[in-house]
Amino acid sequence: MIASPYRSFSSLSPTVQALVSRLIQEELQPFLQIPPAATDAIWDQAIQAADPTLFCQYTDIFTVKICPESRPQLLQRIQQELAKAA
Repeated sequence: MIASPYRSFSSLSPTVQALVSRLIQEELQPFLQIPPAATDAIWDQAIQAADPTLFCQYTDIFTVKICPESRPQLLQRIQQELAKAA
């Protein structure tokens, strides 16, 4: 049986969640208006709440991408959480 390359964020181990959360933050931050009060905890909370579906591929290198279907919901949730922090 071949495992699906699609995983929800919540299905990842806490260590991998922390790494993926940082990757998502680095990828999306340039596209968002970030208030000065935005902390890593706010990002983590927003990403956990959105629970995006990720495409994880294990070959010679580990590749993680946000599935296009999850991206709008994730961006909306991050914007909401960041607005609350402002």
